[in-house]
Amino acid sequence: MSEHPNSKSSLNTRPAPVEAHASACGKAIIVGEHAVVYGTHAVALPLKQMRLHLTLTPLPRQERQQIHLTMAGHEASPRVNSVLSDAMELLGSAPFSLSAKSHNALPIGAGLGSSATLCVASLRALTSSLGYELPPAQLATYANELEKRFHGNPSGLDAAVVAYEACILFARSQSILPIQLKVPAGHKSWEFLLIDSCVRASTMAMIRQAEPYFKGRAGERHLQSFDQLSWLVYGALQQGDVSTVGAAMNECGDLLRAASVVPDSLEAMIKTCRKIGLPGVKTTGAGGGGMILGLLDPTQADAQQEAVKAAFPNHSVFRVAIES
Repeated sequence: MSEHPNSKSSLNTRPAPVEAHASACGKAIIVGEHAVVYGTHAVALPLKQMRLHLTLTPLPRQERQQIHLTMAGHEASPRVNSVLSDAMELLGSAPFSLSAKSHNALPIGAGLGSSATLCVASLRALTSSLGYELPPAQLATYANELEKRFHGNPSGLDAAVVAYEACILFARSQSILPIQLKVPAGHKSWEFLLIDSCVRASTMAMIRQAEPYFKGRAGERHLQSFDQLSWLVYGALQQGDVSTVGAAMNECGDLLRAASVVPDSLEAMIKTCRKIGLPGVKTTGAGGGGMILGLLDPTQADAQQEAVKAAFPNHSVFRVAIES
């Protein structure tokens, strides 16, 4: 496939849309959530094993554009449906009618980037249908523009890590830095657990909840603390340094607790995971609920996973890996 044509005149020479399939992965934030909204750095990882799949079928030309998006067997809401029409507008594509079906392996509203995943998958499916593809940086920019319908003024972190499908260091209005990972000595990957708290909370509500922590008298100091942790993890991931990443995750988790986005029920789960011996454990994403992210000790990963499952028999536990 070719990249997005730069010339508007090339629109007339593009082929007619055809059926296309695309997918996009989820994401989890290792350190830096909430503070990244105010311009500091954050580090996030792609959840390549947890994906949204989207199949797009063009419909015969109609008087008015019609878009039918089915998610999990149900017709999507008008707000979600219009992601596809807005994506066409961003791409400079002539509007066309279509039917689309999605299958999503990501828990919705759990802080794993489900809205960014839908936006990236939609852009990938449309460009594939039209015979070209976008480079990751452009894909991230367009996806973040689409995601504004869900989160108002997102930082761009979710769209970036989903578009690049790489572990990244991110800050608003700065170049995205994919991280050259070094896996822990003697192992094939970095491994994490995601533990579903079975609680859901609004992203916008959690941002408002944390706002006084970042905009108050000590706000600048708090932001600097998050930024320093992100740079620390950026370096440690390149050195295969599990203990430093784990310690930074724990400190970030404590800061998020101080920012009032970690309720008592999740804090209790975090403490249990730390007692089991996971090097780093914290909430990931907006907080208030959603997922708890735990870094596994590579020498005890299987035993730690079984201990976490035993501790939380009524909660879903997912094991994810990122390789160098």
